[in-house]
Amino acid sequence: MSDLHPILKDILAQPENPNAVPVEVQDPDDAREEWKADMAAVDAPAPRMRELVDFFIETKSAVLMARRYVPLIATSQANPALVYFHGGGFIRGDIETHDSVCRVLANSSGCVVISAEYRLAPEHRFPAGAQDAYDVVQYVSANADRLGIDPERIAVGGDSAGGNMAIAACLQAKRNGGPNIRLQLLIYPVTDLATETESKRLFSEGYLLNSMPFYIASYLGPDGNSEDELASPVFAKDLSGLPPAYIITAGYDPLRDEGENFASRLAEHGTLVEYKCYGQMIHGFVSLRGLLAEADSALIGCAMKLASALK
Repeated sequence: MSDLHPILKDILAQPENPNAVPVEVQDPDDAREEWKADMAAVDAPAPRMRELVDFFIETKSAVLMARRYVPLIATSQANPALVYFHGGGFIRGDIETHDSVCRVLANSSGCVVISAEYRLAPEHRFPAGAQDAYDVVQYVSANADRLGIDPERIAVGGDSAGGNMAIAACLQAKRNGGPNIRLQLLIYPVTDLATETESKRLFSEGYLLNSMPFYIASYLGPDGNSEDELASPVFAKDLSGLPPAYIITAGYDPLRDEGENFASRLAEHGTLVEYKCYGQMIHGFVSLRGLLAEADSALIGCAMKLASALK
């Protein structure tokens, strides 16, 4: 196993703020605003886009904020597209917290990126977010001409909880016969809400993802089934027929093992999958663009896979 990156080692060695309020006792809106500020503090300057437009996606269940990123190198009205879902433990995050990530993915891949929000827990528990993710992909496919994208070249992706949403969208698309999705781009995805893996045992304290049990409880609520395939896709009985996947994890991430396990299960069911672990990194590292060169290099690697899958 690789040593923890020295920059991260220094950050994690800093004493905790004694006045910090744990997320478990915060008001949800306060927790969201605090995390948004924290994410901005570790970001790098946002790359310039050819076009950026905010709009709303109205589904049968919700009205969801979305942002359309047109890359500098876009050349046609039928561009390949990535529908992206933000992370945040099912309870936090929005298009602002992941704006920088989406800009890098768009410019480095040449794809239009549609970053879409979904209903958050605890106000909206499972399966609300998973349903929203599928509805968003349906909307993007149905409105491809208006969005300037090619409906036959759509990928879905996300990080952490957003990766979970992306997989849920793919499972529902398979179940319902569409839309056609060409790639799953999964950045340290949540795939298993039930199992105490070795990486959870090793890294659930002191590696910037200390509250995963709280996030899971907030999302599932008292009656949610942690082994439902839309919540924990690693438990899906049949993973055949899903889009090819590019999955990255981090060596010091509690979610490392479930990401690798999901990659293995996809391969077992005949789905083309490529898996890469960034051994020196922690959960959330692609958002640390202001601190780590590896953040942009990992995002550019993701973008290259995206461009290749949608060419």
